[in-house]
Amino acid sequence: MSKLLTKTEIGRLTGVGADNIEEQKRILEANRIPYVRRKDGSPALTWEMVNQATLSRGESKPNASGINLPAGFNLGAAG
Repeated sequence: MSKLLTKTEIGRLTGVGADNIEEQKRILEANRIPYVRRKDGSPALTWEMVNQATLSRGESKPNASGINLPAGFNLGAAG
C-alpha cells in the first residue's frame, strides 16, 4: 500500500506553498497527475500516482501546445 504525500511534499513537488491548494491542483491537473481531494479540498496523492502519470506522459507524444513543468516543479524533492 502506498503512503500519501504530506501537504509539504505536495508543495515541494508543485513548487507552490502548502497554503495555496488551488494552484497546487491547477499544476497537478496541467501535468495530468491524478489526485483525490481531502475533506479540506487539498489534493492527496501517492508517489505511485506521480510515477504512473510521469511514465504515461513519456510514452505519449506531446501535442503542439505541450505543457511543460512549471519552474520549481521537482519530482525528487520530497523523495
